[in-house]
Amino acid sequence: MRIVEYEKDTASLNYQVIKGIGIVACVLSIVVVILMIANTVNLTNTDPIHSPTLLKLLDDLKGDPQNKELRKEIQDLDLIARQAFFTSQRFNQVAIWLVLGALVVMIAAFKSIETFKWRFPYPDGRDPKDDIIANAKWARKSITYAGLVLLGFALILALPWKSPLDVSKEESLKVTANDNGSAIASSDLAASPKGKVETVQKKPVYPTLEEKLTNWPNFLGAAYGVLPTTEVPIHWDGETGEGIVWKTALPKTGFSSPIIWDDKLFLSGADKEVREIYCIDRETGKSVWTKQVDGIPGSPAEPPRVSSDTGYAASTMATDGSRIFAIFSTGDIISLDVEGKQIWGRNLGVPDNPYGHASSLVIHEDLLLVQYDQSENGRFLGLDIQTGDTRWETKRDLDSSWASPLLVNTGERLEVILAAEPAIVSYDPNNGKELWRMPGLEGGEVAPTPLFADGLLYVAADYVKLEAINVHDQSVVWLAEDLIPGVSTPIVSGKFLFYGLSDGGFGCYDAKSGKELWNEESDEGFYASPIVVGEKVYLMDRGGIMHIFAAKEEYESIGNPALGEISVTTPVIVDNSIYYRGLQHLYRIGS
Repeated sequence: MRIVEYEKDTASLNYQVIKGIGIVACVLSIVVVILMIANTVNLTNTDPIHSPTLLKLLDDLKGDPQNKELRKEIQDLDLIARQAFFTSQRFNQVAIWLVLGALVVMIAAFKSIETFKWRFPYPDGRDPKDDIIANAKWARKSITYAGLVLLGFALILALPWKSPLDVSKEESLKVTANDNGSAIASSDLAASPKGKVETVQKKPVYPTLEEKLTNWPNFLGAAYGVLPTTEVPIHWDGETGEGIVWKTALPKTGFSSPIIWDDKLFLSGADKEVREIYCIDRETGKSVWTKQVDGIPGSPAEPPRVSSDTGYAASTMATDGSRIFAIFSTGDIISLDVEGKQIWGRNLGVPDNPYGHASSLVIHEDLLLVQYDQSENGRFLGLDIQTGDTRWETKRDLDSSWASPLLVNTGERLEVILAAEPAIVSYDPNNGKELWRMPGLEGGEVAPTPLFADGLLYVAADYVKLEAINVHDQSVVWLAEDLIPGVSTPIVSGKFLFYGLSDGGFGCYDAKSGKELWNEESDEGFYASPIVVGEKVYLMDRGGIMHIFAAKEEYESIGNPALGEISVTTPVIVDNSIYYRGLQHLYRIGS
């Protein structure tokens, strides 16, 4: 009798415990689903993307599209809305796992509960034992089905189906892109509460052409050195400070040009031991932050030997407005956000280059294009801008080059054109596949970047030739073998091509025929490339003298202001100010 009582008490206790666990799990799953319903209804009703405040700001921006403060306010409000969206989404994602776990526990508890319930033995088969078993089976099936229905309902709420919020978001982005140009064109990216960058849309939104043109995202800018503005200064003196808005000392030298996005200016500097990236407030010239580039996997213990004319930071950086990218002579390539936080870094291998790596970076949508020419094992790479992973890599059977990629729409398609000794090669920027190639640069050192204008491609190799090529059939239209730019990239404005020579002198060709129109002597040579501003050309020589002349078929000098410092980089012009890097200082020239 004692044994029976003991077994009865034990079974009853187990039964109560299992039953309690099942009830708690059931209540928990119901509560979580209710919270998910409330969260989803709240998101749908509030619709932060179409909030009255944001819509009003967007309407205000239509009337004042150049209002940077208003644009910043829209971006901040948009970011807050998306952070709330991500937080709610993340709650649903966590909640679905809670519901799933609770339902598994509940079903397991109720399916096993009869095992732990104490039953007195039946004296014979006439008692309703079979009915009790059938009822228990029915109850377990009902609980299982109810649990599956509950789980399915939770999945409908939690999984990322196309919700009203997603539709609102896409409509908002369309309104922003179509009506406000550059207002929040990069709002496909928003910071999550954890500080990571998350993609809101399957297809990311890239910076608009208007945004690129109002900033300076890469070497020569988005317009490849041709600007419509005409109110750029023509008088200044670096020694006396006349016309100099600010002058900032740079910790490390570099022959890379600055890049600009909104109120920030970025540039790189390096020596044999240290590689750095600088962020400067372009209104005040004050340092915002400095990032030392170290700890890159595969970075060499000893840097390569480089020419003093190239240095360790010769490649101009690139930006898409959210991230900045830099590459150094060691083969280290790095991505940072605009606040200086590293996103990724890797080493491409130390380049075997007699002067040092100098090709600048170019961004195509979500790809960072890297021309990595060297004496052997040259490559052209497309790197994922978010991760740094190689999306494609094309081997190049060419010699060293110091030119940068030219990304251009030729009228037939989008191409990226690379020049190196001994050939010009065009690639599809989406996959790196070769489209065409032609010889023409045999025996020369190629540093000028290819230039495209009005159907013609212009390429140059020092001591060899400057030639114009019909890009559609790859035929040579004209070539010059006398006055040839060696480092400086020539520029085309209308029917004129302007150039600067490495050993001194500058001049003008007829861009269509190649006829020499004029040339002028100078005391210093030119490494910087000319910039066309309205009807004027700005060309800085290595001694720091800016040669400003009319964009005409006859030479007409406008001015020769002096920086008072050795200068080899190409100027950047944004909002009628000239930003120029000397050997030791960064200058803002303006009124």
